[in-house]
Amino acid sequence: MNKAFLTLAIVGLLVLFTSAYYSAPADSRIGYKAPALVLDNNNGLSPLQQHRGGNVLLTFWASTDVESRLSNKHYDRLSRTHGARYTHVAVNLDRSSAVFKSIVEIDDLDRSAQFGTAVEAQDAIIKSWRLEDGYHTFLLDAQGQILAIDPDESMLAHLK
Repeated sequence: MNKAFLTLAIVGLLVLFTSAYYSAPADSRIGYKAPALVLDNNNGLSPLQQHRGGNVLLTFWASTDVESRLSNKHYDRLSRTHGARYTHVAVNLDRSSAVFKSIVEIDDLDRSAQFGTAVEAQDAIIKSWRLEDGYHTFLLDAQGQILAIDPDESMLAHLK
């Protein structure tokens, strides 16, 4: 119980500190600053803001949502081609880390771009990024502003 509380408190503090980084209102719509997001992978907690200064392609997906899984695989492949123009960050919202890790292996995804999320944080992520009706991919500029939702290959190829 204490370990779970401590983990939740640390995640909460990180969200608080990273959300204070933005001065403009955050919203998951085009033209707005992206909401704060704390990611978790094998290397520990990593704020999305570590990629600030360049374009970021942020994909939300789950193994139970076939469309988002295929979309993540597609964007993963594109990032290998257009990778110098943006950083791909994929956020998995599965409730099981074992399932997440298995899918990363099966789909041959770039492990460094794939992040799991704590189950306790998933509802807040879904709400702040407006994912209730389905998972999406967001293109963020160097300042964290949302340029596009579910961008196509042509748009990514023309990024500077």
